[in-house]
Amino acid sequence: MKSILYFTADWCQPCKKVKPIVEDLNREHFPGIFQIIDVDIETDMAETFKISAVPTFILFNDGRESNRVTGVQSKQSLLEFIGNG
Repeated sequence: MKSILYFTADWCQPCKKVKPIVEDLNREHFPGIFQIIDVDIETDMAETFKISAVPTFILFNDGRESNRVTGVQSKQSLLEFIGNG
């Protein structure tokens, strides 16, 4: 089973660009796959996963990290990220 930790922040302009894409994918294509984590609230989690920039996406397959990407992603690039992970 795949899941994605999506690290974001309210002040992050690139995060605001990708938010509607994430919401669409989470709602329409992969219900519940994204766990949205605000780095300013979940500081321990951001530290645990060594998040140095947002947005960052970490893909897990059966509980193991299989891929990560940082920066604004298009819908197509996130679909490929999910499919190739």
